[in-house]
Amino acid sequence: MLPSLAVSLIERDGYAWAFLAALGAILLVSVPQVILIKPEDRTMYTRDGMAIAGISWVCMSVMGCLPLVFAGICGFADAFFEIASGFTTTGASVLSNMESLPRSIAFLRSFTHWVGGMGVLVLTTAVLPGASGGGSLARAESSGPSFSKLMPKVGDSSKMLYFIYTALTALLFLALLLCGMDGFDSLLHAMSTAGTGGFSNKSLSIGYYDSVSVDIVISVFMLMFGVCFVVYFKLISRDVKGAFKSQELWAYLGVSVLCTVLIAANISSIYGGFAGGLRYSFFQVSSIVSTTGFSTADFDLWPAFSKALLLLLMLMGSCAGSTAGGLKMIRVILLVKLAGREVTRAFKPRSVKVIKLDGKSVPEDMLGHIAVFFFVYALIIVAGMISLALSGCDLLESISGSVACISNIGPAFGRFGPMGGFGFLPPVTKIILALIMLAGRLELYPLLILFFPSAWRKN
Repeated sequence: MLPSLAVSLIERDGYAWAFLAALGAILLVSVPQVILIKPEDRTMYTRDGMAIAGISWVCMSVMGCLPLVFAGICGFADAFFEIASGFTTTGASVLSNMESLPRSIAFLRSFTHWVGGMGVLVLTTAVLPGASGGGSLARAESSGPSFSKLMPKVGDSSKMLYFIYTALTALLFLALLLCGMDGFDSLLHAMSTAGTGGFSNKSLSIGYYDSVSVDIVISVFMLMFGVCFVVYFKLISRDVKGAFKSQELWAYLGVSVLCTVLIAANISSIYGGFAGGLRYSFFQVSSIVSTTGFSTADFDLWPAFSKALLLLLMLMGSCAGSTAGGLKMIRVILLVKLAGREVTRAFKPRSVKVIKLDGKSVPEDMLGHIAVFFFVYALIIVAGMISLALSGCDLLESISGSVACISNIGPAFGRFGPMGGFGFLPPVTKIILALIMLAGRLELYPLLILFFPSAWRKN
């Protein structure tokens, strides 16, 4: 709350009291717990780390939405949806006319992207490296099927992640200034891009600026923030060969280039030729595959082929260990290899084939975990579809809206398109979708574990 409070005081927008009231509510809830609750055993196991991650993200979404409620921007359901969308870097919004928002509220929305992109608990282990169970917290909040430490100590790894993250954000901020964007807008869009979130203080998103240079800069950085941060660490460590050895990285870049070219050819007639189509397809593919959600055009009006490719990219997402959402490219690669092996076994029952990634054998239990993850992921998409269908959405809106929430994309198709929003939905549906966003950001299990009674038993 403090940076947003500072913006409110500097801008004198009259909403400082809303942030002070929110700070007071947070302290009123938290301080008595710190003072009164003294657990004898501070050992943290995997279950504890996952539960803490799930509870923390729900609580910070509830507390984070208080300024919007106190300031009268919207009701609780809308505010909870908006801030959950911010922290989970989804970028789906229930608000309209972004230009009318107070600057402090606009800053708060983009700042939640930046904090949530790398992870609130990762930040905790960076600031408090001696905190018990830092590894459990980082694993529970990590983006992908496994958590890789960059350094022997979890706290040092977290600091390095935030150093790289902050440096790239600052670099983007400077690049946007050079493109002619003003300082405040550059800061907001740099934070939203870094977190692969998509909140903008303009109703037309990046399309408002109608600038080729802005489009190119943000497109490139969206792709960069969809890359696993281990790659950047290896480049800093001068391990160039190791940095570019990743099959996931090349699959991510290859799929992005292929879809960009195919969509550019498909929409070329709309934008006066292939070059015009390439400008808009490159931006939108970068935005969707990185799960950022910015837009420069209303892709809901594009041909069905282009929309089908974008929907596929929504599901796939970017690399594990990035700030992006979706299934993650590493899971897609392994699922394809697993499917190929099972097809081979159908006509060669005795064949034994070990699945490898980057030259290393993938353990069978990890393959099983990924298959189950995909099944649970699909079940949650179906649940979201049913919820949206019951709220009056058509089939395409229900499918794309559910996928956009669990993959932390933001815009979808129909009324959820880049020129639309989620504001027309009933409050219950907004709460459900907010929880689906949280489940997607936390890789499902840290949130789902809260609903299993067996997880709460001491044994």
